[in-house]
Amino acid sequence: MDTATFILLLFAGGIRLSVPLMAAALGETFAQRSGVLSIGIEGYMHIAAAFSFIGSYYTGSAWLGLLIGMAAAGLFGLIHAYFSVKRGLSQIVSGLGLVFLGSGMSCLLIWGTFHDFAGMPVVAAFERLNIPVLSQLPVVGPILFNHGALTYITFLAVPLLWFVLYRTKFGLRTRAVGEFAAGADTMGVNVTTNRIICTVLSGVMSGLAGAALALEINQTYTAGMIAGRGFVVLAAVALGNWNPVRILGACLLFGFVDAFQFRMQILGWWGVPYEVWIMTPYIVTIAALTGIRRVRIPRELCIPYFREKAR
Repeated sequence: MDTATFILLLFAGGIRLSVPLMAAALGETFAQRSGVLSIGIEGYMHIAAAFSFIGSYYTGSAWLGLLIGMAAAGLFGLIHAYFSVKRGLSQIVSGLGLVFLGSGMSCLLIWGTFHDFAGMPVVAAFERLNIPVLSQLPVVGPILFNHGALTYITFLAVPLLWFVLYRTKFGLRTRAVGEFAAGADTMGVNVTTNRIICTVLSGVMSGLAGAALALEINQTYTAGMIAGRGFVVLAAVALGNWNPVRILGACLLFGFVDAFQFRMQILGWWGVPYEVWIMTPYIVTIAALTGIRRVRIPRELCIPYFREKAR
């Protein structure tokens, strides 16, 4: 493989692999900005991948499969909101419980549905869209304009959710709830409702991430396909300083590293064992976090709020 082809595939693959991270991170930004840590993203993505794949198989539609996966992950987000927001229980414990539940339930669902098959069936998936004219541009065309629909949807969601967070009343209330819940309450903001909405949004966007892996990137389901991405998402949110635009850059960084390690595994250059390349994205994640100098965590992140106790 010549150098030019390697670079083209690397950049195109990096953009594609950043999509699941970006989708989940955008939703998690709203949850954390409201004061809720959805550490269960890994579980959300697992259950969404399974439900979207099964949904696409039975309905014959990738779009319906996507909606089913997003709904399932949104339900997980609602469960987390019930325990952590309504009941005020530990967000860490609730989230970790959903990680284990999502990973275990997804394997059980896939096995129960397809155990009689010789392998995973072919389902309706999101094929790459060659955008007229733009996809034919040299260098830029294959990198930016030869992806599936979910890639374009996720990238368009970045400016949209940035606008919602910084230019709408809902975004202002979300930021206020995460910084000073009691003060927001006195101004008429329903803290509980806002946090529930943002937590469910985190689940729905994580559902988009899981569906993107199953129906667009891999176009099949494999056990362990999430591979810790839910925890990388948490790092991307912190690295992006809870700002959708900066989070875009963090996810692209992790996506390119992921694409690089996949290419190196395939090519087997320099005789490096493939296990070393598999570790690369996680090493870069840790290195990026240790390199952060100034981060302002939402003031009331992980702190439950009850009106009667605040008085």
